[in-house]
Amino acid sequence: MVACRAHNPEVVWFESRLRNQLQDRNLSSGFLLYNSFMIHIFAAINCEVNALRHLISDDLEIILTGIGKVNAAYAVGRTFPSGLTRQDLVNDVVINFGTCGASGLHGLFAVNKITDDATGKDYYPDMLRVTGLPEAPLITVDNVKTDPNPGVLYEMEASAIYQTCSKLISPDRIIFLKMVSDAGDVDGVTEEFVNSMVESHLPKIEELINNIRESIGTKADKNNEDLYEMLKASASMKVQIDELMRFAESLGVDGRKLFDEAGAGEVTSRVMGKEVIARVRSILTHLS
Repeated sequence: MVACRAHNPEVVWFESRLRNQLQDRNLSSGFLLYNSFMIHIFAAINCEVNALRHLISDDLEIILTGIGKVNAAYAVGRTFPSGLTRQDLVNDVVINFGTCGASGLHGLFAVNKITDDATGKDYYPDMLRVTGLPEAPLITVDNVKTDPNPGVLYEMEASAIYQTCSKLISPDRIIFLKMVSDAGDVDGVTEEFVNSMVESHLPKIEELINNIRESIGTKADKNNEDLYEMLKASASMKVQIDELMRFAESLGVDGRKLFDEAGAGEVTSRVMGKEVIARVRSILTHLS
């Protein structure tokens, strides 16, 4: 966590060139354009994303939430207007990016488990998407943790962002990227220091964002149409099937064989189709 947080308490500020784009996507109409998506980067404060502003584009926005869980949840609510459904946002991706405190850890991490310190609840981001980053568990706290336990990340917004976003965005499209800025003593962590940290990780962040665009910014793969039919796939299921097939290819695995072995040929309902998709996802996650 970072000292410049204290300079901007309880502020919610949004930056987006396309805040109205959500209104132009045939929301809840039953018709989804596969080229229609948005990457939403949520960060608590300005100094955490100064070096990312050049990434803002037609398909990417940066949202400053303010500090803490209440502000984070409010910002998510403002970002996704009432009336939206999971179907409307089936291609969207959420990235929560920012600093954190930790003992014995250094660098940029992908979060594989979130624990809310106040409630004790655990949340598990789906790690299907390969980030190429080391993974670590995270605890969301209400105040700066001055004596962090070794091997654990500490910050103040992630549990609220996951809890609120997961109502509309599937877990495999909610990514938490955290940079270790300190070991609990934030006095020496300046805005300049944080900016330099972000800049040092820019190549990896840009690579991840480009990979996201490549994986979701294309039309449904016609080669998978027989799988769609076999699994009784909805539009959102089709997107998942395409992504799983691409993921399998990246691992050098025969994706079609995986679906067959998972029971694709025995599906008689959409519920069973979803179960097959879940089995394939579990296998690929294990293989990665």
